[in-house]
Amino acid sequence: MSFFKKLETRRIKTAMERAGHNFTVKKVPLYIKKNMSENMEGGNIPDHVAIVNSETGQYLGTVGKAWEPVQPKVLYELAKELIDATGAVINGAMNMFGGSVIGLSFRLATKEYVENDPTELNFIMLTAFNGRHGISGHAVTNRLVCMNQCNTSNNVYNLKHTRFVGNRIDVAKRMMRYYNNEIREFDDKMKRLVHKRMNIEESEAWFRSLFPLPKTEKTEKNLDEQVLIFLECLNHGQGSNLQGVRGTYYGAFQALTEYINHHKRISIHKIEGQKREADEVRFQSIHFGTNNDLAQKGLSKLTHEMKFEFSEDDFLLE
Repeated sequence: MSFFKKLETRRIKTAMERAGHNFTVKKVPLYIKKNMSENMEGGNIPDHVAIVNSETGQYLGTVGKAWEPVQPKVLYELAKELIDATGAVINGAMNMFGGSVIGLSFRLATKEYVENDPTELNFIMLTAFNGRHGISGHAVTNRLVCMNQCNTSNNVYNLKHTRFVGNRIDVAKRMMRYYNNEIREFDDKMKRLVHKRMNIEESEAWFRSLFPLPKTEKTEKNLDEQVLIFLECLNHGQGSNLQGVRGTYYGAFQALTEYINHHKRISIHKIEGQKREADEVRFQSIHFGTNNDLAQKGLSKLTHEMKFEFSEDDFLLE
């Protein structure tokens, strides 16, 4: 993933330098230039400002005037709180939306729900300079045999960019309480899924149930194609041959995450005039978009919990 830089350190200064996050940002007033040919008067835009890199002048986003940018160093101060509290390792850094969104990934533990099938329990923290995120954090797993990522829940912690955003220690504590609760629940779910059997017919029926009933020949064909891809992941995906995976609820869920991470179609649109790369768009969808919703719906159905609804448009667009 071009936007993701692998790291392996607990040193905040080292991570910040290697990630390219050792900069500051500032607010800059927005103006409309006077256009003589169209007889249009110039002037300032009172309700919005631009966020720019203080050193390079790079434009990072347009936000409301009351929106307060969070400097990259604040993200790293929060990172230190998390590392000191948990012994976590910073295992990655992110630069998305052309640098308008930055983040860190922390590895807190590695578990094996099935022998020889290690899963990293990670925590991701992001901040943005374009209004798309506050300081947000959520727990995520990474199955190493196939590099499949999945949120441990559909919830994301988000602290808005207001004048109160500097209350950093309390933010870190709240993030960790949230993480600990979520990962305990996820652990319990995975341990239950490993011991429940599910044959191919049941797996296909479960996968089909995650999507709306096709209303047209086109959507029916589309769903049939996706089912074939899912079944390929189920029977021949990365790690599907490990003892204890195939034929279980756990195996079906891992096939779903492999389908989402590597095979499900995505739509790439320009954001603020820039065409984004496919791996960044997929990451965004896995963590915050419809791919995340699909994984959560699948897990919820397997564990008989809450339901998520999709429109037919959601299914067709990606």
